[in-house]
Amino acid sequence: MKVIDGGFGKKKDTKDGVPTKEFLATFALKAADYEDEGRDVKAIVLMYEDAGVFEVASNEQYPDGVFMLLHMSAHAILNETLGVTI
Repeated sequence: MKVIDGGFGKKKDTKDGVPTKEFLATFALKAADYEDEGRDVKAIVLMYEDAGVFEVASNEQYPDGVFMLLHMSAHAILNETLGVTI
């Protein structure tokens, strides 16, 4: 799954993206596979809508763990945007 599509600042008027419920359903299946393997994965979901919704949810129970997940996500996005791959 690719996190970044690029094209920042070039907002399209079309709704050709992946629907949120389809994205989350696919992600839930991936999480189920990890848990079936006995892995204890942590997840964070950030939902927003321009001039509307802003929600953060996580299965990590400690605030510093949620903060870490948010920063890991931000750095992954920056690395992908800058062309840095691991």
